[in-house]
Amino acid sequence: MFTSIEDAIEWIVTDKARFRKLDEFRQILHEAGDPQDDFYTIHVTGTNGKGSTINYLCDLLMSQGFKVGTFTSPHYVTHLDRIRVNGNNIPEDRFLEILNHDYDMFVREKLSTLQMDFMIMCEHFKREKVDIAIVEVGIGGRLDYTNVFHNTKLSIIASVGYDHMEKLGNTLEEICKDKCGIIKEDSAVLCGHLPDTCKDIVKEDAEEKNAKVYMLGEYKDLGDRHFLYDKEEYEISSYASYQLHNASLAIEAFHIVMKDKGLSIDEDAAKEALKKSLWHCRFEIVKEEPRVILDGAHNIHGVEALAESFDQFEGTKCIVFSALKRKEYRKMIDVLRRHCDRLIITDFPKSGVIDLKEFSDLLTIRDYKKAIGLAMETYDNVLICGSLYFMSEVVLNCRFD
Repeated sequence: MFTSIEDAIEWIVTDKARFRKLDEFRQILHEAGDPQDDFYTIHVTGTNGKGSTINYLCDLLMSQGFKVGTFTSPHYVTHLDRIRVNGNNIPEDRFLEILNHDYDMFVREKLSTLQMDFMIMCEHFKREKVDIAIVEVGIGGRLDYTNVFHNTKLSIIASVGYDHMEKLGNTLEEICKDKCGIIKEDSAVLCGHLPDTCKDIVKEDAEEKNAKVYMLGEYKDLGDRHFLYDKEEYEISSYASYQLHNASLAIEAFHIVMKDKGLSIDEDAAKEALKKSLWHCRFEIVKEEPRVILDGAHNIHGVEALAESFDQFEGTKCIVFSALKRKEYRKMIDVLRRHCDRLIITDFPKSGVIDLKEFSDLLTIRDYKKAIGLAMETYDNVLICGSLYFMSEVVLNCRFD
């Protein structure tokens, strides 16, 4: 039995042999009493914007007095922040208690890290008696390990872009069809600003399942982090222009949920919650002089949106980047190098990271701390971006005060 959270997390994340196919995992959950169906669930997929949309939506719902559980990955600082209730990580003692109780079953059933996390989440949310659970899809939707809910109230498709194509398909239409796999019978689905062909696919899938379709309306950027949506003015804390889409999507989802529950909205409380909402490592400014920004953009669509926001700042610019080999890192680098005075490619301790030897035409510094230090000494604006795993390393091991 585990007595230390460090030993518990090391075990749960390092045993890669454990895995159950989706149908098998569904059966395991069914035998356990389908704990995933014990709460009002919002299921969120999308190539980009899932985490930010979840965070905004959580804060909006909390502003109305709901107890909200969130399940996201990968983590920000600690494995425990994947499972949260009202913004608070699952306590260490609770995580240990559930893991120890279910350990024999986890081993016997050969569950993966994420599947074990999911079952721990279900038990934690049940004990905490959450009013609403917001669950992030890992990859795609149809075959994702989270696609085990029977009575999802609302599915959100935040965006559709080119990522994980080896699993989801080579066209936006194929990727969209996979994401539609989370839409459930007699439920509702909300779409972000998708290509028209993808909107048509969502509508067709929803019609087959008797699911009501909602499309995100237009929002207007008013400048200085203010925007107009559905004739109401809102403010967010982020300077990233792409967050206006995610915030608007959260507002629309918030209104759908409140209407479904037959409740009126305290608009002042909602606006104040949105204004204060912060999702770490999404254009997060962690230092002002020099300005240092962290962003976990890890695909071409995310990087393009990130670069557009980085352009708004005056002064010299440096970008420090690292990513995993399985990503379209060359395309991302081609975009980033056009939006700064200096691009530094670096490394971090995780298997599958890009090989610095590939970049003889760029500045490479293996030690990411030295790379960041050099950038901060030399440039007015420093953007540290790439893999979310890289962001976690930076947050844990670098100081910006």
